[in-house]
Amino acid sequence: MAVVKTEINVDPSEEVFRIIEDQQDGIDNDTLNHLTPSLSILERQHAINALLADQRLEILKQGEQIKFRVKKGTQLAGVSQEEQLIYQLVEESATNGIWIRELREGSGLSQIQLRKVLKQLETRKLIKTVKAVGTTRKCYMLSQLEPSTTLTGGTFYSDQQLDTELIQTMVTLCVGFLQARRRKAIEEAKNSIEMQKELSLVRPSEISAYIVEKRVLKMAVSDEDIDRVLEVAILDGSVERRPDGRLRAIADGIRTSALVTIPCATCPVIDDCKPGHVISPATCQYMKDWIG
Repeated sequence: MAVVKTEINVDPSEEVFRIIEDQQDGIDNDTLNHLTPSLSILERQHAINALLADQRLEILKQGEQIKFRVKKGTQLAGVSQEEQLIYQLVEESATNGIWIRELREGSGLSQIQLRKVLKQLETRKLIKTVKAVGTTRKCYMLSQLEPSTTLTGGTFYSDQQLDTELIQTMVTLCVGFLQARRRKAIEEAKNSIEMQKELSLVRPSEISAYIVEKRVLKMAVSDEDIDRVLEVAILDGSVERRPDGRLRAIADGIRTSALVTIPCATCPVIDDCKPGHVISPATCQYMKDWIG
């Protein structure tokens, strides 16, 4: 019996779309040609034009190179192709924001074109500028988003400045709670030093719950904020941490650690501080003052 071979016809547009969809950063024309050998030049061009017309693809310009990429994110109505592209780049940056240099590189627009588009998007209240801690430069993000702590510095920054008074207030609250627990432990277990030590141990979550419950601060603080404050208290020599993470107040009279005089020791955003980053030792005014 003769075997009849059935040829499956694939829509050139769908074939091109599937190829481009697999390339997250886009694909240039030469690569697309290489990956679609079954298509003629004319079929490939018609497929690309159809996908662009249906707004399933977008064109990216990176230097002198043109790439095609599957459209992502929100599609705006009544905007130019340049405005849609810039909006998409800003949207992809989420709460971290995107610098104007990155927008220029990602869009291929000239400085004049880019500033015009940004102004139009800002006027329509689609995007906004955010000033990052430690720099005079601004980055862009969607209007409805709140910037991440890597930009603002988080709870411990106010008007782009480290709020040392707030940090000290929180250190005092945390240490006070631990000292009260230590006094209570001594009172309840007068005849057993080991039991006193065990009863005086506190988990960081208990301190967070205490601060939230008592509403001693007019702002919301996270467990991470509390943990950073506790690190300051540990370096200050007023608190110790056990290997299991529990904490205990140190008895009065023990000398304060000299490390507390170093700005890094009392900085709650030290984990975000890295050379070349928005928050870095090179741009830290407190470090400059301490060295000077």
